[in-house]
Amino acid sequence: MFGLEGDTAFELVGHSREVRIGHGCLVPCATDHIFSGLGDNRILVLDLPTESDDRLQQERIDRLFQQASYFHCPPELQLLLRSLSREIEYNPQDALLQEACSNTLICALQRQLDQSLPLRIQGKLNLDLLNDYIDTHMDRRLPVEELAGLFCLSSSQFFARFRDQTGLTPSQYVSERRLQAVRQALLHAPDSIAQLAGRYGFCNQSALTRAFRLRFDMSPAQFRRQRSDQPPEDHAKQP
Repeated sequence: MFGLEGDTAFELVGHSREVRIGHGCLVPCATDHIFSGLGDNRILVLDLPTESDDRLQQERIDRLFQQASYFHCPPELQLLLRSLSREIEYNPQDALLQEACSNTLICALQRQLDQSLPLRIQGKLNLDLLNDYIDTHMDRRLPVEELAGLFCLSSSQFFARFRDQTGLTPSQYVSERRLQAVRQALLHAPDSIAQLAGRYGFCNQSALTRAFRLRFDMSPAQFRRQRSDQPPEDHAKQP
């Protein structure tokens, strides 16, 4: 079971946990379990066969379901999960598609559980993982509780650890990463400023302009004009 949106209260063999975005659980068929949604929520449940004619598939299923457990989904697996869940949602009667999506998620989850990056490195939050997640979801709001979920921490625990490690609040960090991405796009992408505002998570062009001016002391349009007026570097000279 994978969490897609909101929170779901889950209990596996006496161990309770809220499963939210970026989390999931493995439930062997004979395992007692109870779950219920908390407010608005979406989960993806994959019912896999206990026995398969495909030897490789059976080996992967057996390895995954040795015991009931909770797990964490890194950003790349979450991106895959969202894409496949949309395909299943749009084509609920396509049995072949559902089997293909299930097999893909089995392989991806097994690989991530075997080779996933540590959430914390020597007691510190893994900022590479966080940066990948921010970059993947930069077009929408990223609440603190969602970022905290990446590290299996409560919002307050994540906030305190993050500020101690970076000197910034999570929202300041996300904002800085958005603005740096916009700055690079202004140099290399032909998109309008309004298009860039939507792509990088600002509600409109005015919001982007205000944030950009506050950070860089000029508007996005001024920055783009200033850079375009500068002559290109002379790469023709050879030593």
